[in-house]
Amino acid sequence: MPRLTQAPDLIRVSALHGYIELIESKLVNPDILLSHVGLDRKQLQDANSFVQYQQLIQLLETTAKELNLPYFGLELGRWQSLNILGSVGYLVGNCDTLELALKNLTKYYHIHQNSADLLLEVDQNYVKLSFLVRSSLKVSVYHGADLALSVGVNLLKKLTDDQIKLHRLELPHSGNENPSVYRQALGQVPVFNCAHTAVVFEKKYLKLAIKNSDKQLFSILSQQLGLIQNTKRENISDHVEVMIKQYLLHEEFGVNLVAEKLSMSTRSLQRHLTKHGTTFRELVDDVRCHLAHQYLIESSLSLSNISDILNFSNYSEFTRSFKRWYGIPPRDYRKFHSH
Repeated sequence: MPRLTQAPDLIRVSALHGYIELIESKLVNPDILLSHVGLDRKQLQDANSFVQYQQLIQLLETTAKELNLPYFGLELGRWQSLNILGSVGYLVGNCDTLELALKNLTKYYHIHQNSADLLLEVDQNYVKLSFLVRSSLKVSVYHGADLALSVGVNLLKKLTDDQIKLHRLELPHSGNENPSVYRQALGQVPVFNCAHTAVVFEKKYLKLAIKNSDKQLFSILSQQLGLIQNTKRENISDHVEVMIKQYLLHEEFGVNLVAEKLSMSTRSLQRHLTKHGTTFRELVDDVRCHLAHQYLIESSLSLSNISDILNFSNYSEFTRSFKRWYGIPPRDYRKFHSH
């Protein structure tokens, strides 16, 4: 099995904002559900404390299953927006424009959660904001992806005072029998079986001004967050894994491209990775291993499509690698986990 990153997968408890109220509104005792994943109501009272991201995801999955709520992630997301991000949310809400807000959100997001990353891509016409779960997490992200997308949509609408029109929504899992639920919750039906959870909108919206922003408060918060910017993300391999996931399908994918995106020389990048006990090849193997698991379990993509998405030269190479990771062929793995 590939190496797992050592950093604990943490997220602020505020990511469960509204959970107690939502469950109680369904006349169910939330304490029972919380206990299933090793949490209790008291832990959820301090919004600035942290829980393991795997616990949060397991709680979403358990709740959805026990209460027969196939869209629980979407439901919980309706309770959330900037309010769950604490000081990062205050900073984002006091930026002058949406562009500055999203740049600061992606810059400081690791303070809220170190088990996932936000990536902002801007081309000539469109902007794409992606939510990338760390490849080392071997948990289902179905409801977690729905929650992240719902929060992202709410956040963009909040920042722009509902002026933004979203071009496309993307989810990494397969669709279900009632996509109209997504239209009702998000305003449109997402594109399913995508590489990551993402929101796409026209570039022109980056210039939208954020109402009631406070420049003085922004300056103060920027200084405060700047002091802890580097304390949550010290391992260069974390940055490299994000770049691998983002550029795996790039025609020039490789260590040279990733080094360029990180503003480093190839030799310097390789030296830093060696210092952290890994190599670029090992990190690519890690990312492929865990994404293969995710695509096989949570999407309806064909095996050949998964092989292509993971940038294998051919299907046979993908099968050999998969058997090395998990001991069985990908077809058998999907069949085993479908029961």
